[in-house]
Amino acid sequence: MMALQALQEEQAKLKTRLQELKRKLRDNPQDKVPFPVPETPLVFRGNIQQGKDTVKSVVSNLRICYPLPGGSALVTFEDPNVAKQVLQQTEHTIDVEGFRLRVQVQPLELPMLTTIQVSSQMNEQRVLVSGFPAGLKLSEEELLDKLEIFFGKSKNGGGDVETRELLQGGVMLGFAKDTVAQHLCQMGQFTVPLGKQQFPLRVSPYMSGKIQKAEVRSQPAPHSVLVLNIPDVLDGPELQDVLEIHFQKPTRGGGEVEAVTVMPLGQQGLAVFTAKLG
Repeated sequence: MMALQALQEEQAKLKTRLQELKRKLRDNPQDKVPFPVPETPLVFRGNIQQGKDTVKSVVSNLRICYPLPGGSALVTFEDPNVAKQVLQQTEHTIDVEGFRLRVQVQPLELPMLTTIQVSSQMNEQRVLVSGFPAGLKLSEEELLDKLEIFFGKSKNGGGDVETRELLQGGVMLGFAKDTVAQHLCQMGQFTVPLGKQQFPLRVSPYMSGKIQKAEVRSQPAPHSVLVLNIPDVLDGPELQDVLEIHFQKPTRGGGEVEAVTVMPLGQQGLAVFTAKLG
């Protein structure tokens, strides 16, 4: 009898604590989390994206796209010290058979994301379904249909599904009533038929996030230099060879060239810098 009374008291305490946590979450639904981005060496390996709409720098995970204007070139050296030597002379005269090219050379600085501040909030009408096995032979629509059918049934603890979306690592389901989402999260585990088999899936609260603040700073690309004011006098492949020959000559302060990309006049593109491994 005493053991039963002690158990009931403990359950009452846990229930009170759960209510307090729910109240705090309701009063302070947003949690701002700063994500420091580690410094990552970036290198250009000759990959570009061309198009008329590529006019702005794009920052993404482990790669940065730098806009190349028409009449420019990007030269990347194996040794960053060679790039330093080349930059000591801002104007270079390039000898071509029958004439000379005078071009400008300047350092390359990339926009680097340093800190992201994200505010997250729990959506009371949505849940995240996860735990799907690898190699599941269902199309996106088939998977979403089967989940909507299963979680749309009241006998499974579900209700009317209003929204659904396939995400990386799970599926978001939105219900007409928030009580359905809360009930499913309390149950947590479900065995769901997917095709000819049944699989154990997890249901957890759905958290939505929004970037509140992003800090960007310039970071030099030590291996590369930007060549500007290139006139339209040679075809792309021929001009690329001329530039590589010039910038690999030690007498011009050059050295071993890893990549050369030319953007002719009247065109524009993006030079893609990726993380340097090793």
